[in-house]
Order: sequence, then C-alpha cells, then structure tokens
Amino acid sequence: MQVLYVLFGGALGLAAALFGGSILVGMIAGAIIAWLLGQQRRLEQRIEQLVATAAGATGQPAAPPANKAPPANSVPPASKAPPAAGPPPATSPEPRPLPLHSRPQTAAAARPEAGIRQRAAAHTPFDRFVAASRDWITTGNVPVKVGVIVSFVGVSFLLKYAVERGLFSLPLEFRLLGVAMAGFTCLAIGWRLRRRMRVYALSLQGGGIGILFLTIFAALRVWQLLPAPLAFALLLALAAATGALAVLQDARTLAVLGVVGGFLAPLLTSTGQGSHVALFSYYLVLNGVILGIAWRRAWRELNLIGFWFTFAIAGLWGYGYFEPALFASTEPFLVLYFLFYQAIALLYALRQPPERLGVVDGTLVFGTPVLAFALQSQLVRGSSYGLAISAAALALFYAAVATSLMRRKGPALRLFTEAFTALAVVFTTLALPLALDARWTAAAWALEGAALIWTGTRQSRRLPTLAGVALLLLSGAAFGLSGWQAGSGPPVLNGNVLGGALIALSALFGARQLSRSGASLGAQQRAAATLSFSWGALWWGGTAWLELQERLAAPHHLAAFAAFAAVSATAALWLGRRLAWDLLRQATIALLPLFTLLALAQWHQQGHWLLGAGWLAWPALAAAQGLALRDLDERGSPQAPAWHLATLLLITILLAAEAHWWTALVASRDWAAAAANATVGLVALALWRWRHQPGWPVPRHPADYLWASLFLVALQWASLLALSALLPGDPAPLPYLPVINPFDLAGLCAVLTAALGLRVARIETGDGAAPTAAALAAALRSLLAPALLALTTLALLRGIHHVAAVPWHVAALFDSVIVQTALSIWWGLAGVAAMVAGARRQARAPWLAGAGLMAVVVLKLFLIDLGNSATLARIISFIGTGLLLLIVGYLAPAPPKQRGTVRDLTPEPPPHDI
Repeated sequence: MQVLYVLFGGALGLAAALFGGSILVGMIAGAIIAWLLGQQRRLEQRIEQLVATAAGATGQPAAPPANKAPPANSVPPASKAPPAAGPPPATSPEPRPLPLHSRPQTAAAARPEAGIRQRAAAHTPFDRFVAASRDWITTGNVPVKVGVIVSFVGVSFLLKYAVERGLFSLPLEFRLLGVAMAGFTCLAIGWRLRRRMRVYALSLQGGGIGILFLTIFAALRVWQLLPAPLAFALLLALAAATGALAVLQDARTLAVLGVVGGFLAPLLTSTGQGSHVALFSYYLVLNGVILGIAWRRAWRELNLIGFWFTFAIAGLWGYGYFEPALFASTEPFLVLYFLFYQAIALLYALRQPPERLGVVDGTLVFGTPVLAFALQSQLVRGSSYGLAISAAALALFYAAVATSLMRRKGPALRLFTEAFTALAVVFTTLALPLALDARWTAAAWALEGAALIWTGTRQSRRLPTLAGVALLLLSGAAFGLSGWQAGSGPPVLNGNVLGGALIALSALFGARQLSRSGASLGAQQRAAATLSFSWGALWWGGTAWLELQERLAAPHHLAAFAAFAAVSATAALWLGRRLAWDLLRQATIALLPLFTLLALAQWHQQGHWLLGAGWLAWPALAAAQGLALRDLDERGSPQAPAWHLATLLLITILLAAEAHWWTALVASRDWAAAAANATVGLVALALWRWRHQPGWPVPRHPADYLWASLFLVALQWASLLALSALLPGDPAPLPYLPVINPFDLAGLCAVLTAALGLRVARIETGDGAAPTAAALAAALRSLLAPALLALTTLALLRGIHHVAAVPWHVAALFDSVIVQTALSIWWGLAGVAAMVAGARRQARAPWLAGAGLMAVVVLKLFLIDLGNSATLARIISFIGTGLLLLIVGYLAPAPPKQRGTVRDLTPEPPPHDI
C-alpha cells in the first residue's frame, strides 16, 4: 500500500511540475508527501485497531472517535432493556488476552520485528531499493546525512547564483583554494569527532575527501590550473591518506573512496602521452596497498574494486596500445597482478570469522585466472607454444598451492583447496589441446576425466567429481571438432573408432563409479551419473553409426545398426545383472524409441524391413526388445505395461507393413491393403490363443493384453472402413467376384475377429476383472452394428462400381439411379431385419434402430428418389420400400415398454372381479 501511495504521489507531483517547475523536484516532493500521508493513514488504522482490541479485552465498548458520529442504528444506553435477574456468577470472567498480533509491544521489540517484516516483503528490486532507501534515511545519524545532502545542494545553488551574477571578484585560483580549505576543514573536524560521534565524523570526512578529489580534477581538466604530474601526485597522496584513515578508523567506506580515487587519478590526469610502465607501476603500488589492507581487514568491496579497475584498464590499454615489442615490459606486471589477487583471495578466506573460515570469493579465485589468461593470450599471440606453456605454468602454480594448503591448513581451507585443485585440472586440460593434436587431446581428456571421477568418488569430494564429468563432455566436444576422418585405417581398428570408443568407455566408467557412490554423494552426483552415462551411450552408438556408414553400402546401414543395437542392448542387460548396475539395466528402456526411429527410417528408405541381412537384424532387434521387457517385469517397473503395449503396437505395424509390401509384389495395392488390415486381426487372434498358455508375456499381463487385443480390433475396423471408402477394391490379377475380392474378404475377417473378441471379452471380464477392457468391449459392441452397416454399404457400392461401371467418385455414385435404388432396398432390408429381431427378442433398442433406418429410407425416397419418379428404378424403390413397411407392420410390431422406466410409471389397473 505504501508503494501505491508513493507512486500516486509521484504521478501527482509530475503532473504538477508539468505546469511549471522542475520535473524531478516535483516527482520527489510528491512522492515524499504521499509517503508521509500513507504513514499517517497507517498510524490512524493502527490506533483504531488497538482501541478496538483494548475495548474487547475489557468488555467496554470502544468510544468512537471524536470526529465520527455514532451509527444510525445504535440504541441509547437508556433505552436498553435491563438484564434478566439471576444469581450472580461465582467469579467474574477474566478479561480475554490480547491476540498476538494486537498486543502492544515495546519499541525495542517492535523495531526488529518491523525490520524483519520489511526485509521479508522486499522481494522485487524496486521493493529492495525502497527498503534500502528507507533504512538509509531512518537509521544512523539521520540529521547529518540529510544535512550533508541538503548543504551540498544548497552550496551548489549558491555557487551557481554567485557565478551567474558575478558576485565573486576573487581570482579563480583563490576560489579553488577556498573550496579545498573547506574540504580540509571537513576532514579536520571529522578527525576530531571520530571517537565521540563516529557516524557524523565519517560522513564529514567522506564529504571532505570528495570535495578535494573534485577540486583537483576541476583544477586540472576544467580550468587547466595544475600540471598533470602535480595533479597525479596530489590524487595519489589523497588516495593513500584516505586508505590510511580507513584502516585507522576501521571504516571501509573511506577505503573504498580512497581506492576509487586512486584508480581514477591516472585516468583523470592522463594526456595520452604517458608511459605504460609508469601507469602499471602506479597500479602495482595501489594494488600493494589493497594487499596490505587485506592482510588486516576482510573488505570484499575494496578487493573487487581494485580487481575490476586493474584488469579493465589493463585490458583497454592492451587492446589499444600493445605491440609484441612491449612484451618484456608488460608481462611482469600481468604476472604480479595475478599473484596479488590470488594472494588477496587467500587472505580474504583466512580473515573470516571461525564459522566462515575458508570461504571462497569466486570472483577473485576464478575471475583472476580467466582474465589473466585472456590477457596472456594476447601477449603471446605470435608464439607457437607460448599459451600452452602459460597454461602449464598456471596448472603447476595451482597444484603447488593446493598441495601446500592441504598440508598446512588441512580441513580449514578445504573448499579453497578444492577450488585451486579444480583450476589446476582446468589449466592442465587447456594445455593439452594447445600443445597436442585434437585426437590426442580428446583421448587425454577422457582418461583424465575418468581418473578425476574415480578420485572424487573414493574421497567423497564433490568438486573433482563434477570436474571429471565436465572434462568428459569436453573430450567429446574436442574429438567432434576434429571431424570424422574417412579412410583413416582398417575397419574398426582405426583412430575414429578407437577414439570414440575410448570416450564412450571412459564416460561409462565414470557413470559406474558415480552410480556406486551416488547415495553418499547426493542428488548432484546421481544427476552427474545419468549425464555421464548418457554421454557414453551417445558416443558408443554414434561411433558405430558413423563407422557403418563409411564401411557399408547405403541399403544396409539401418539393418546393420539394428543388429549392433540388438547386441549392445543384450550385453547391457547381461552386464547390468552381473554388476548389479541398475542404471545400465534401466537404460535399455531407450531401446524401444530407438527401434521405432530405425523402423520409420527403414520404411521411408526401402518400404519394408526384410531386405538383405534385414531378415536377421530386425528379428534380432525385436528379440532384444523382448529381453528388455522381460527385465522390466523382473524389476517390477511401473512402466512395464505401457512398454508392453507400445512394443505390441510397433510389432503389429511392422508385420502389417511387411505383409503389404510382399502382397504388392504379386497383386494390386488393394489386395496389399487388405492383407495389411487382416494382419492386425491375426495378431489379436494370436493374443487370444495364447492368453492361457504357460509362458510369457501375455499370461504375465492378461488384462493389459486383452485391452490391447480389443484395441487392435477397433484399429482393424477403423482402417478397413477408411480403406474401403478410399480404394475401389481392384481385384487384379483376379476378376471381380462378389465375395472373392480384397475388401469383402477383409471384411469377413474383421467380422470374425470382432465376434471372437467380444466373446473373449465377455468370458474374461465376467467376474469384473479388466474394467478398461470391459469398457472398450461395450463400446465396440455398440459400434459394431453401424460399422457393419457401413462396411456392407461400401461393399454394395463397390459391386455396383465393378458390375455397372459406375465411376468410383462420390458425385458419380450419388447421381447413379442404380446406386440409389440399391441403397434404398439394402437399407430397408437392414431396417426390417433389425425391427424383426427386436420384436422377437422383445427389445426396443434394436427395433428403434431399425425404425430409424426405415425413416431414413423413406426420407431418401421423397428427397432424392422422387426427383426421377418416372424411371423404373425409382418405382422399384418406392414399391419395395412400401412392401417392406407392410411386412414390418405385420411381423414386427413395436415391443411393449418395460415397466418401471421413466416413460411408463402408471401402475396397471387391478383385475375386475368376475
């Protein structure tokens, strides 16, 4: 709510300022006024809440505020009824305690809780900014802070006013000296008051130092009254004095101010003609001061300011002015800067309290070698092995320091030691590609990564373990950058395969070590094990794929890789059981997605799978997938049912597609489509045949496979209807016969499969088992009649197409008189059959379905057939339909309604007495 007040007030202030005045001042003033109003409103609400709480605690009504009238419906005290007579209570009720949130607190207890609430509410950057500003204004010596700011602004306005009106007649030098004397006066007063009023004294000293810095800069740059060397010396002396004051008074703010001024001094006084040796020597002295302060104080802000200034200015100078001839005069400074800030990082870790001893300043520990190595790469750019030697030197330095710290400090600096050890590994890793060939580099990195993981897991050290995983990833990237070099040697025994296999085996070895110790090292190591294993499996399969592509002809790539995947998966299952390595066994779950991708690629390229050596490779891959499913069942994996069903669907599609390809070699595409459709039904029949046989896998998951078989039946019917509607049923090389044709035979197969499937479902689900299969069977049973009608209708249209030469197009079939007549008669016969069956079984549902079909026929007669009533076919349609309706009225009257239904709730009348 306070933020809303501030924003609203700022907006009003901005609107007011637009009509005249300073926009910034208007916004700030409006925001401050709104904030004060919000504070007043908040205090009023708090007072009202406390009054109401106190009244409830004492049992007395709270007096309304003086400026508020009593409610309209309130009753005067005199008009209230007297209380009922009764015995007085034994003891007067005790006043209820105040709720925790409304109990008055002392100021000392309220302020910390308020600060906690404010810090907890400060989530966004804006809230944090507002909280920090409020804390700065409301804590410490507030008057002196506000006074310094207001005085600074007032003096600025006064100087501006005086300069614009020529009130100063003194020379410019005397004016600057006067300002400098004001700065010295602030310093002197602040120094005198440092013990009695510390906050006030430090504020004065900071203001004085700022005035002196600005005065020297203005005398140099604005009015050119000081020569550059003198201004440089003054700024350096001022920075040193500021640092001394900061250390003496334990005031890091003054130290930061002095260091910033010291680093800015050469920039402010530079004329572009100075010596880089002098500049870097000056910065070396300044960094020595920071190192001396770090020996006594753990002031991270001071360290970071020096770090960023040093390397940023060194980098800018190197980018603009460095030449190879200047190497001898710049390399020593870079080395010293590097050593200084690594020493500062170590001192920062040592100067911490006991509970934080050994903390690592990541910016200095890791940022210093990164920036120094980047600058070094520019200094030795023309050297062949200069950067490799530099990386090796850094690796030796970090290894030596880490070893020394481990021996002398032990566990106290364990985290710091691990950081230096990791840097030693990193620079050793960098030295290899800078000095060796890419393949040797990748191989060395892979072995080094595996060794690091082995060491880290044995010693339960997290950093070397994660560094080893990162090194394994880098080894693969380095090997990949060198590219696959074709014709590098004999099959398998060549640099490509051996290098890729080495990376894969190193990653798998690392994953094995991580898996064995994952429980003791935590979730990060388990995730690292999965990552390392995935990387190794990717390189294992990728190396084989590239080698097969190079050595074999294109039609055999996929089949050969399928055989390789089958062998690899089988070996993984065997090793997983032998080594009790769960991750390796679980990884075989990826075989099914790989199987699917390979099968799709083979179908896209060749159209079927049993090509060449595929008759061996693809069955082998299917067998390996069966072993993976068996392993899932043995482990009791919850994913096993889904993987069984997905595998069944994939195998069914493969068999159907293979039947399609082989049939298309000797017959038309319609026969091929019918063969593929029938294959789906045959798989369902096989599942029903084996459901009670001892063995695996159907008896292990009877309900799941029953559901899958019914799904295959539904798939068979849906695909048959789609194919019958799209294809005309070309019977080539045979002539067309009413039943001996592709889709009629496929339809008979589908009817047989559906009938057997529903029978099996009724038997298997009779005791309430397999509710999903029972629901699917009920749905199939309700859809079977309309699907059969649609299938027979398509068969009728297909027969007319072949016998009467009606084109197989929707428009041609719709306009055909023969088609319309045949549809009327056939649908009428079907409707009569349904109504007769319903009447005999006393079932209204089939009778109503037949009646609906007859209604459709009658509507078709009047809407379509009536248009050409003069033709003989239309006459036959009308007469035939009429006769059918007469027969139905005689043979199949409507069955009676079942009693107890919603439509028949009237009870039967009692029989009459005779």
